[in-house]
Amino acid sequence: MVSTCNASQQEDQVVLLGDAPHPAADAAEPFIVASDRRVILTYPIAEADFERFGPFDPDDDPYCAVLFADAAFHRLGPPGEADLAVHPLAAQGLCRDCVHEVVNSSLCAELAGLPASDASMTAMSSSRRHFIITFQASTFECVASDYTLIGVFGAGEIASREAFALVR
Repeated sequence: MVSTCNASQQEDQVVLLGDAPHPAADAAEPFIVASDRRVILTYPIAEADFERFGPFDPDDDPYCAVLFADAAFHRLGPPGEADLAVHPLAAQGLCRDCVHEVVNSSLCAELAGLPASDASMTAMSSSRRHFIITFQASTFECVASDYTLIGVFGAGEIASREAFALVR
């Protein structure tokens, strides 16, 4: 499910993605495992999503793991929730503690303009998508061909183990 977060007519258009769990507002930092072409992000999910992605035991601290396939770029760092307004896409509707896609992404266009090291990179450049997940203390951005929710687990350690197993 994709819903428009802001009706701005700028080139970069931020939309909310509804099929991945929202990050927990006051939770621990997300965790990244990456290889040359795969990025897996694990993060604690918002309590509002417990029913949709559960059931969970009362002692669980649910985390999800999201795979970004054929990743060409990823980063985790500032801005966080307190200074999200400084992000270049804040005016296009970047929301706190949400999973977004940037349609007509200028970052994807910029990456497509880089010299390709092989023919597969050229073919992928037209199908790349720009994803942003906002957290309390940081923002995750990734340009990849797609994303897949691998699963939702009862604890961060389990999600991290799954991420390590799948990134190989």
